[in-house]
Amino acid sequence: MALRTLRTRSLPSDCKLIDLGLQGGGAHGAFTWGVLDRLLVDDRVEIDGISGTSAGAMNAVVLADGLARGGRKGARERLALFWRRVSDAARFSPIQRTALDQLRGAGRSISLRASSPST
Repeated sequence: MALRTLRTRSLPSDCKLIDLGLQGGGAHGAFTWGVLDRLLVDDRVEIDGISGTSAGAMNAVVLADGLARGGRKGARERLALFWRRVSDAARFSPIQRTALDQLRGAGRSISLRASSPST
């Protein structure tokens, strides 16, 4: 998505235009939120274009919406609200590890064991 139409002010000479490609993959979305938040407080960079897949696409849409509604501050607020709601939804999900699962460490990783027909 090109953000050029959202930019209404001229850029200082020391400002660098950047294009972002955001990856998907579960927790990468939340980590990316932190990076986006940092970029939004840095006046030396201006986001010119953005694209993403999966969680990256969700970040891209929320970022573009926030920029359109309220500039950098609006984008930071919208991203924080979005990821807070994602966190709340996960916390209250009926699909949770039980206390016994947590004690045993179940659900943290999946181990795939190769087996041969002779064993």
